[in-house]
Amino acid sequence: MKSKYILLLGMIVSFIACHDEDSLKSEYEYDGPIPAIADGPSEAQKLCYSLYQKYDLHTYYTLAGDEALRTPVGWTQTAMFEYYAEYYNPDIYPMQAADEMTSESFLKLMIKFLDLLPEDLAKSISKRHVLVKCNLVQDNYYLPWPLTIAYTDEAQQGIIYWGDMTDEIGEQLDLWKYSITSAYFETRTSTYFHNYLPVPSEFANVSAGKYLYDYTTDEEQSEVFDNLFTEDGDLNMDFLMSNGFVDPFGMIKSGSDKYQFLDMTTYATWIVNNPLEERQNALDNYPLVKLKYDLTIKYYKENLKLDLETFGKSWLTVTID
Repeated sequence: MKSKYILLLGMIVSFIACHDEDSLKSEYEYDGPIPAIADGPSEAQKLCYSLYQKYDLHTYYTLAGDEALRTPVGWTQTAMFEYYAEYYNPDIYPMQAADEMTSESFLKLMIKFLDLLPEDLAKSISKRHVLVKCNLVQDNYYLPWPLTIAYTDEAQQGIIYWGDMTDEIGEQLDLWKYSITSAYFETRTSTYFHNYLPVPSEFANVSAGKYLYDYTTDEEQSEVFDNLFTEDGDLNMDFLMSNGFVDPFGMIKSGSDKYQFLDMTTYATWIVNNPLEERQNALDNYPLVKLKYDLTIKYYKENLKLDLETFGKSWLTVTID
């Protein structure tokens, strides 16, 4: 008998809960981007709105100061910004909002990039993008020009900051194309955040022992940096490619299993931003480059269902209207 009363009571409670469902709704239910993204009035703002509607990206070019550092749940990590400010660019703080005309051009290019991707991949990029005036990292000592755009991904919070968005510089088509693809491949293939992806160990083993952090003493690392450049101060691509690298970033930053994907990122970026005929000499004359190229193509096809060569042919034709 007691069990019958318990069952009846449960049915009554369930009925009341269903009947009063509307009365239990939260008074504040907004779950969109913070701050909200308006559809205009400027063309750049309309592009931000389009990115939000089509790809659920929260993109801003008007945030400055503390507002540029906010996230929907608190504050972004600022350790890297503070490092850049101390050693490279003291003008980072306070952050200045991007210029509208340059932002408009960049956002058009971003949309064209995403439109080329399969829809599921386009929607898997880091969600929040903040465009600012300052150059966020300027380390010409070992980074080539493509990486001085100063995008930095606070990947743990899904944020990418884009620097140099100022009308004093204006459009930088090749640099932007390199940076957009590099940022996307870097965040999308991170095995730390996309833990279902396999660690590209076979790829990393090709250059095992040749990454910067494989050299344990200051003297050894100093010698590596010296070998990175020719007597004329240019990047020593023969040294890099002989060791299986197409970009010093892959050699310098891929220091552990957790970051092996960064070296592969440089290959994916290299493939889609350079015609095959310009890469053929490296593929024919540097066996380690050819092996890592093949493994990159295979990895992206198997795990992202993306043919980098096919994508690159389309991406190379993209311009800013």
